[in-house]
Amino acid sequence: MFKIREFAEIAQVSTSTLRYYDDIGLFKPMRVDAETGYRYYAIDQLLRLNRILALKALGFELTQITACLDEELSPDALQGMLRLRQAKLQQHIQAEQEQLAHIEARLKYIEREGNNLSHEVVLKAVKSFPVISSRTQATGFLPNVHYANAFLDMLKQKEVSPDGPLLYLYNESSFSPVDFDVEIAVPIEHSSGSRLAHDAGVIIQHLPEVPQMASILHHGSPHAIVEAYQALGTWIGVHGYTIAGPCRKVCLCWKGELNDYLTEVQFPVEKQP
Repeated sequence: MFKIREFAEIAQVSTSTLRYYDDIGLFKPMRVDAETGYRYYAIDQLLRLNRILALKALGFELTQITACLDEELSPDALQGMLRLRQAKLQQHIQAEQEQLAHIEARLKYIEREGNNLSHEVVLKAVKSFPVISSRTQATGFLPNVHYANAFLDMLKQKEVSPDGPLLYLYNESSFSPVDFDVEIAVPIEHSSGSRLAHDAGVIIQHLPEVPQMASILHHGSPHAIVEAYQALGTWIGVHGYTIAGPCRKVCLCWKGELNDYLTEVQFPVEKQP
């Protein structure tokens, strides 16, 4: 079972969306703690949520979505509807292309009915290492890339050289309406950070050691990375682990064509008692 924040990150939706869907009876959590009111979700609920999000992307009202789900709309029918929407989205520019890729990733999940995920998950230990970072509440792939590039340009001007690939660290946010704030982090040598120690907005820290990190590689456009998150979440649930810390996204190769990008998604995990 996953807490609402963990399930939201795996599904790549906001916690406010999950709470609203619960309130209107469209998508209920698997369990609600009677004492604390905390919502808990099961990994096999992803299929229904993906159907809801796919229908919403097609322009259906929530009341219409409820009716479609009650009628048990077939995967073939839903696939045809999504393909029609996909053709229309291809006429739009960058922001629309990002939405298109998310729909494609959810479509693949629906086509498989949530089974036979081909991604390979690796469980490994990750050592502590120093990073220099900066936080942003920008949402979406392109705004975060622009912010990261500006951060890298600033480091270059300060003659601080990265000692490894760029990372995105996803921390729970206390600032509504954003569910997560994103921390752009760059590995550095121990002595490099002293040049920026007093710069406003810059954080110099050691990322903690993680004894068990569930990791998955995504080769392709970052726009469609939702499938990797859901494959990783499925593995965590099936193998009896729980998420034990914030997600890390490592940009192993972010150059050239988007389809050539290589990204590693990591979740610290613990074995359930």
